[in-house]
Amino acid sequence: MGKSRFRDRMLIYFFTVIVLPVLTLGVLGPLLYSRTVSELSEIHTREMVERVTVNLELTIRNQEKLLQMLLQDKALQHFFTDDIEDDTNQRLTDLFISTAESHPEITGMIAVTEDDRLFSTELQRILRDPLIVEDWFTLARDGDSDFSLITRPIGRNLKNTSGIEPDEIVSLIKPVRHPDTQSFSGVLMVDLNLESLETSFEGSSQDDTGFFCILDGKGDFVYAPVNPVVYRINPDWFTNSSRIVEKTINNRGYRFIFTESPYTGWKTIGVYYLEEALQPVRFVQVSALIIVLITVALTVTISMIYTSAISKPVIHLQSVMERAGHGDLTVRYDGRNQDEIDELGEGLNSMLDRIEDLLQLVYKEQKSKREAELRIMQQQIKPHFLYNTLETILWMAEEDASGQIVEVVTALTKLFRIALSQGHEIITVEDEIDHVRSYLIIQKNRYEDKFDYDIQCPIELYALQVQKMILQPLVENAIYHGVKEKAGTGCIRISIEENNGTLVLVVSDDGAGIPEKNLQRINEGLRHQDHGSDKTAFALYNVNDRIRLTYGESYGITISSRESEGTVVTIKHPIITDPE
Repeated sequence: MGKSRFRDRMLIYFFTVIVLPVLTLGVLGPLLYSRTVSELSEIHTREMVERVTVNLELTIRNQEKLLQMLLQDKALQHFFTDDIEDDTNQRLTDLFISTAESHPEITGMIAVTEDDRLFSTELQRILRDPLIVEDWFTLARDGDSDFSLITRPIGRNLKNTSGIEPDEIVSLIKPVRHPDTQSFSGVLMVDLNLESLETSFEGSSQDDTGFFCILDGKGDFVYAPVNPVVYRINPDWFTNSSRIVEKTINNRGYRFIFTESPYTGWKTIGVYYLEEALQPVRFVQVSALIIVLITVALTVTISMIYTSAISKPVIHLQSVMERAGHGDLTVRYDGRNQDEIDELGEGLNSMLDRIEDLLQLVYKEQKSKREAELRIMQQQIKPHFLYNTLETILWMAEEDASGQIVEVVTALTKLFRIALSQGHEIITVEDEIDHVRSYLIIQKNRYEDKFDYDIQCPIELYALQVQKMILQPLVENAIYHGVKEKAGTGCIRISIEENNGTLVLVVSDDGAGIPEKNLQRINEGLRHQDHGSDKTAFALYNVNDRIRLTYGESYGITISSRESEGTVVTIKHPIITDPE
């Protein structure tokens, strides 16, 4: 009866946790993927359309700037103002030829005055009819725009000597004004080869499912690839404010995404075939169906096997107890059914957890003590301090300060001698004072008049024993985070005295102080020895951990401070007369 109950519960679990999510993902996944692919295709096409539009605008703007630059030429100005000089024609010829050579996209340039005089090196009049009655000329003369575009100017009274046909060009027309009166003086026109506009599509081409085309303000094609769909596109479609149009052409659905340039008046249109864009979704849907069927079949098979095995929980519990009896305390009984066997397993787990916690507690205490010892060993010689000291000695040598060099080298020697102390972790108070005094001598020579210091200790306390290097890290903090951050000269005071059977060592400074929020955090870490990865007061934590791990929680460091007034660090250390 029990086995049947276990088996039924496990079968329900497997069908609920595995089969139901698989069926859900198998149905909803392809639907969501289809929508995502459609949205990504739309976003991609829109970005490409905007990029092409920007590139086209940049190309036309550059040509407009070129026209403006040409109009700054004196020879061209003289031509339009009828102030012809002897060399005007030659200068104009040189100007037009050099411009065409430096801009290969230009197929022709022509300047026409209001009295029908013209100058060009590539364009010629076909008939003797005046050019000033041509549509392009009157557009520039009578229009309000300072710049106009004409796509494929077929039927105009001009031909290109190089044989380029009008349906292969775009004309840029700029009215010319008299520099003094601002009255209309004529027209400067440049013909661009349409092929040059294709550079705007470089790096922006659609994949095999789509293409780009461009319509001018009249609805005529400026650019269109060789594609049967192009000739069925109706310009009236592209008035939708949403900039998206979906149409069916030859029984195939197409999506058109377009944008209109306010500068050129042209519409850039991105076209892609919906079914081809969603073709990967069809593959995903079929694959998902196959995977769902296989998963369901495997789940049913595996569920039957597992339920038979789980119907024997006593065997599992016996195995856990046997491994725990052989010393493997990491093993746990995994029970989920909340039956009687599971209650026995949970009791065993609680017992193993407690044993492991006690072992971990002992291990952590030993590890913390060892880590504290390693940290002090690592702090005995700081490479950056040695580097700075040697650099100080170097500039003293350059200044011929032999007396200071002797003082610094002597202090450095004593600093290292006491820091090493033949491997002893306990030294006399006198040695600890000599050690911190040597450090202060070196730092004072380095920072010159940045700070003064004062050390007070009764001689009768010199023979007492203290842990090595408990003052120097605190003095280093006082220099770098206290007096160094203060404007002007600071002072560091060290005092050592006996108070109610406790050795009290105090390091104080009148430097920048510690903000209240930071002070609370540091004191909290000192009290509970729970500073985690906080590196802001590493020296304080290091000294505090060493003292408390060695002598107990009644000893250690306390700190008080006021921002902009200074900091006082107090060490409570037991009275030790015998180093053993």
